[in-house]
Amino acid sequence: MTTDSKANLIASSISSEAVPYRGASRFKFLKYWPIWGMVAIALSGGVSFGSYRLLLHQPAKPNCAQVFWPFASGSLRVYCAQEKASKQTLEDLFAAIALVDALDANHPLRPAINPLIEQWSTQALDLAEKAFHAGKLDRAIEYAQRIPAQTTAYKVVKERVEEWQQVWAEGEDIYKRAEAALNNEEWRKAYGIMIKLVQVDNRYWSGTQFDSMTEKIIVAQKDERKLVKAKRLMRRGGLENLSESLGLVQELISDSVYRRSARKTQNTIARKLITIAEYSLERRNYHASMDALQLIPQDTPVWTQAQDFMKIAQASASAWNGTIVNLEEAINQASKLDINSPLYGKAQTLISHWQQEITNIQLLQTAQMQAQTGDIGDLTSAVAQAQQISSQSDRWQEAQQEIDQWQSQIQFREDQPILDRADQLALQGGPTDLQAAIAEAQRIRPGRALYDEAQLRISDWQYQLQPPESTPLDEPLQTVPTNGPDQLLKSAETIASQGTPKALAAAIEQANQIAPESPAQFQAKISIDNWSEQLLDMARGQALADRDAAIAIAQKIPSNSRVYDSAQLQIQTWQQQE
Repeated sequence: MTTDSKANLIASSISSEAVPYRGASRFKFLKYWPIWGMVAIALSGGVSFGSYRLLLHQPAKPNCAQVFWPFASGSLRVYCAQEKASKQTLEDLFAAIALVDALDANHPLRPAINPLIEQWSTQALDLAEKAFHAGKLDRAIEYAQRIPAQTTAYKVVKERVEEWQQVWAEGEDIYKRAEAALNNEEWRKAYGIMIKLVQVDNRYWSGTQFDSMTEKIIVAQKDERKLVKAKRLMRRGGLENLSESLGLVQELISDSVYRRSARKTQNTIARKLITIAEYSLERRNYHASMDALQLIPQDTPVWTQAQDFMKIAQASASAWNGTIVNLEEAINQASKLDINSPLYGKAQTLISHWQQEITNIQLLQTAQMQAQTGDIGDLTSAVAQAQQISSQSDRWQEAQQEIDQWQSQIQFREDQPILDRADQLALQGGPTDLQAAIAEAQRIRPGRALYDEAQLRISDWQYQLQPPESTPLDEPLQTVPTNGPDQLLKSAETIASQGTPKALAAAIEQANQIAPESPAQFQAKISIDNWSEQLLDMARGQALADRDAAIAIAQKIPSNSRVYDSAQLQIQTWQQQE
């Protein structure tokens, strides 16, 4: 077999295998219909399940806080802007407007955006109005002026802002005028002004601030009553009233509208307490003086003076004990005052006085030692020593008593020999002897220690010289004149017992009519000094209420009184205080 015939045979066999029966191949896939059915069922179930999942699980909302806005879509901007605007605050509304207004004017969403901007701008203006009525003018103006110019709301912004400013200025002016009147302690005037706030077209001024001012006025009314009571107590005087008055004004000083008047009243009370302390110290009432000084508040002009006065009071209390040791201690305490202290001069005066007191004590002690011998020369020397003690000295009265006693001893020693000689002459009984005795006894002058005794003897001897017929039995005895020195002094004491300044002055005037050589002169001098001291005490007490009346009382003290110099110094002090 040839090569060609083999090739044809192979080709024919290939052709017969490669081309099967066409009708049979068309329905060949039907052999796999169970598989295709299962695939179709699976696809249908997957679609159904996916749809069900989509229904149950919506896609998550965008997180606007984490959006990178340069790449954000317009719809996302609108969505987030609406979300912000729903919070209805000025900040969020303007943030919403800024988000969408950043889109181009030709943006496809502009038709939907512009109405939103209009709506939010109107809402923002309404919120600004609320801020205005809430008392936040600057906030209201700031946000109103941020409203976009293309909106309808913007057209009324300028007019609205001007209206706000005008209304605000009106309310502010009324409030400030009311507040000024209140700070001027005129709450009634403040009330009349404050009433106008209710007419202001702003709820902050007509409501909140009106209520605030009303409360302030109510407090001012209470404070005024408290101040009036404090002043009334202050005028009454006395430590207890001043203490209560001080407590009331101290409640007002910190924050009351009456703080200026309260502080002024406090300063007046402090000065009155200083006066009481001085008066008490002059009367040697140390505890009353210290009680007054300790009440003085630290924030008063006289507080430093009060502290220094305490040192003087303590020094004075030591000096009152009257010994040299106590006086030296007082001098040491008073020396501690600073040279710049207002009381430095007073301290130096007291120091000088106490130093003189030490000298006076030493003088009196020396005089007392000399007088112990009883010798006329020593007694005379003792009197001379004691007479060096000034009438201003605390030792003056003691010195005067000693002087009187020593002078009586001197006079007794000097005049007793005279009286003894007169007695010796009268023993003879003859007229010449009696006349000589009378002449000798008359050498004893009025006011001397033995004067009264001498006069009694003279009267007896004169009686002996009279003839019997010259004194009939029916002749009335002579009585003592009713205007004698003893009667004058007794009358003066009766007048003085009334205890008034006028009565004391009248008593002093009557006692001064007693002749210097009268035996009653010594007692009259003591009485005049005592009554003068009473007048000075009354004047000092009156000075707390009426300084002019006090001066008038002190001027009644006579120049021959031992307190005359003190009275004149006190009058000068009161006159300088006017």
